[in-house]
Amino acid sequence: MKVFLPLNIRVDNRKILFVGGGNIAMHKIQTVERYTRNITILAPEIHADLRGKGFEEIYKTYEKRDLEGFFLVYASTNDNEVNRRIRDDAESLGIMVNVVDNRELSDFISPAVLKEGEMTIAVSSNGENVRKSVEWRNRLREILESGELEAERNE
Repeated sequence: MKVFLPLNIRVDNRKILFVGGGNIAMHKIQTVERYTRNITILAPEIHADLRGKGFEEIYKTYEKRDLEGFFLVYASTNDNEVNRRIRDDAESLGIMVNVVDNRELSDFISPAVLKEGEMTIAVSSNGENVRKSVEWRNRLREILESGELEAERNE
């Protein structure tokens, strides 16, 4: 069984690669872009909602050499074989990889995130119950918005 340690990773000035440019990638990018704009998307086609947002866009099919120089990689294609190859290639290069929607192949997973200013709440089920993580995150958002928990600024 895979066990994931919750922690925050410094990503300023570090390059993050998303292999895949469809709905799967878009969902993860929506979270990552809240912390860094240093994102590259590599895919033969990139979703219209991701184009022109300031990310580096590379229109091509994946090759192992595409991983060079990246700190983190998200294998976010809709092809399990390609995602597995990305994981294997990243592992051989010592690069941590998240195979989106496959915790067993991933070095790290992404929690459900609530970000308010400099404060971040991350809810994780160790990748076992994503729906419950999102429910908890949404409930915490409701508590924050209701005023039950005061979001103090500039302490």
